[in-house]
Amino acid sequence: MKKLIVVLFCVLVGIGITGCESLFFWPSKQLVPSPEVLKFTKEDRFFTAEDGTLIHAWQIPVQGTKKGTIYFLHGNAQNLSYHVANVFWLAEKGWEIVIIDYRGYGRTAGEPDFASVQQDALAGYQALLKERQDDTPIIVWGQSLGASIAINMVASLPENTQPQGLIIDSAFSSHQRIVRETLGNFWLTYPFQYPLSWLFTDDYAPEQSISRIDNVPFLFVHSVQDPVIDISHAKTLYQLAHEPKQLWISPVPGHIASWNDEVWRDHLVCQLNRWPALNTQEAACDDLNLAAVK
Repeated sequence: MKKLIVVLFCVLVGIGITGCESLFFWPSKQLVPSPEVLKFTKEDRFFTAEDGTLIHAWQIPVQGTKKGTIYFLHGNAQNLSYHVANVFWLAEKGWEIVIIDYRGYGRTAGEPDFASVQQDALAGYQALLKERQDDTPIIVWGQSLGASIAINMVASLPENTQPQGLIIDSAFSSHQRIVRETLGNFWLTYPFQYPLSWLFTDDYAPEQSISRIDNVPFLFVHSVQDPVIDISHAKTLYQLAHEPKQLWISPVPGHIASWNDEVWRDHLVCQLNRWPALNTQEAACDDLNLAAVK
């Protein structure tokens, strides 16, 4: 209901496109004690965006031999202390985690909009490259809104600074399309889904930029029972992306819920261990020692 009120307010008072962008961002400033609850160690990191905004991040060191780094861009609600539950477990499998908060989220200053969160993601990624002390792969993992940010960020990078892979998890293909579909689910806004969606720019729509990414392996993951973003969005992006690419269709119900399933976690670890070669989800652990993965 709160989101509906914001939409109607945008219409009634004639707020421009950028004013209604706030619908996509639902930050929380309060961090929850996820390191203590989930039993992992983190280090606080700070990066500076191009406009001087201070960006807060957590870095989770690996346990044992480092295999690579996951640069994680989370979804639109809460902050990194909530979203880290999706990825912290990879640290014990040899994957360092760097997860940032966009401006307005957690301990990061400022207010978010489509352009500024791109600055924030880029600032963290550039700092990661600058401080890199090994040649292990960097894989950018974008989840939900973070997937659109990840696609736009990588599409803007020179080839020599591109990551070694992209995981696109539960993504939408277009801001206008997801607004139309969301409004279409409620009887009061159903008749206005098209005109109201025009209040939002598609300048940062992933479907507009994904084809500019070359020579970066794509792993798309989406639940066939995602109640928030229909799987057709993932299929659209998959069709537009260049090879090499794989689409993993999850049966796990819910939005960004696949990693609650231990089998899907194991198969992702297998896939990461064979990166940059891609495989289907069902065959991800073929010819690998699953006991070693666990």
